Order: sequence, then structure tokens, then C-alpha cells
Amino acid sequence: MPAMLPKFLLVTPVWNDSVRLEHFGVKLAKELAVSGLNITWVIADDGSDTEEVVQLERLKEKFSQIYSDVLLHLHPERSFKGGAIYQSWQEFPDADYYAFVDADGAVSAPELMRMLNCASDSENLDMSFVAVRHFSGSLTVDRSLLRKATFHFFRALVRSILGLKWMDTQCGAKVISGRSYRAVSERLVEDGFVFDVELLATLEQGAWPVTELPIMWQEIPGSKLRLWRDLWFMTRGLMRIRRRLNTSDL
Repeated sequence: MPAMLPKFLLVTPVWNDSVRLEHFGVKLAKELAVSGLNITWVIADDGSDTEEVVQLERLKEKFSQIYSDVLLHLHPERSFKGGAIYQSWQEFPDADYYAFVDADGAVSAPELMRMLNCASDSENLDMSFVAVRHFSGSLTVDRSLLRKATFHFFRALVRSILGLKWMDTQCGAKVISGRSYRAVSERLVEDGFVFDVELLATLEQGAWPVTELPIMWQEIPGSKLRLWRDLWFMTRGLMRIRRRLNTSDL
């Protein structure tokens, strides 16, 4: 009897971002339709404007014509990227893997599918997979000098404040083992830009295995990140994470 395919819950968080989602979503729906994997794709709206919600409802119907297992979660209040992702993940308590990918398409649909296939092929259901942008070698990363400098600066902050040695905590694609996520979910507090730092730090503290996967990545115009303002908030978030990890029972 053939083994059952693992169940994936894939979330794409959006906030007033229907234009970029439409461009990326068609490509993603086509990849999902031919993947042969058991994937529910959720578009998780984080309290967008009324006009944007109308566009998201249209896009959901458009994508569903290509790939049938698409849902739209309309979260009425803004909870930021991590909050939108976690709210949608929690509605599927029995998923084998919880994944997310940003709506901008910086991580392409084929690259995301490569990550999902790595998880599907893994013999270890506790293993999670995180995307890593490499700035040299065979995998191309197209990014401005300022963004590249910010990437290295923030990575240094993560290492100095939290002691984490991850190559890239902020890349917008991750596939998290369902068992490991459920084991740590009640301890996750951050919902903004550093939510995935906290997620990885908590998994590491609990000795849950994580594999870093180098990917091709391209910078897409339209980011809502405000560099210096948000870097200050992210630094404060790292300090909060350190305090909670230091007082954890694990």
C-alpha cells in the first residue's frame, strides 16, 4: 500500500498587496497544480483595505480555476505578517508541515516547490526547512547594495544578541515541521518582522532539527519595509526574544 503524502498548509500573507500577489499567484497556482503534493494554499489577508479585499476575493477565484485547493482567510484586524501566518496555521491543527511564502515572488514558485519537495521526500518528519539567500556561488541572488548591507548587518545583530548562527533568518519562505511547530507554538509571541527569528530560536532551543536550503532570490520592488525605522523595531524585538529565551523552562 503506497505511503500517504504529507499534508502541507501553505500560507501567503498579504496586506494591501494584491498587485504583486496576482503576478506571483498565477505562477504559484500552476506549480501547485502539477506538483502531485497534498497542499492547501491559504491567502491570509492581514486587515487590508476594503478595495483590496475585493481584489483578493477576485484573485482567489482566479487562482482556484488553476489549482482547486485555495482558501482566503480575511483577518479583520491587522496583526502583521507573523500574526496573519500563525492565525491561519492554527486553523489546521493536524498538518504535517506548515509553510509560508511571501506574496512578492522574490522566492519564485519553482524554488518554493523545491523546498516543499525536500520536506516531502524527507525521512524525518521533525525536520524543518528554511530558505537561505546566497550572495555568491551558483545560486543567483539579485539585490541592491543597500539591501545586501542591511542583510549582513541584521544577521550580525541576530548573532550578537541571540547567539544564533543561521545564515538567513529573514528570507520569505519556510517549511516547518508540524510536530515541531505544535511543540513550541504556545511560546511564540512576536508577530512582526522578527517573528521568524523567534520561531527559529525557539526551535533551536528545543533541539528540533532545521535544514538551511540555498535558493535563488530576486529583489522585487514594492517592499513595505522602512529600513531605519523598522531596523530599530527589529532590534528591540531581538532584545525581547532574548529575555524570553533566557527565562524559558526549556
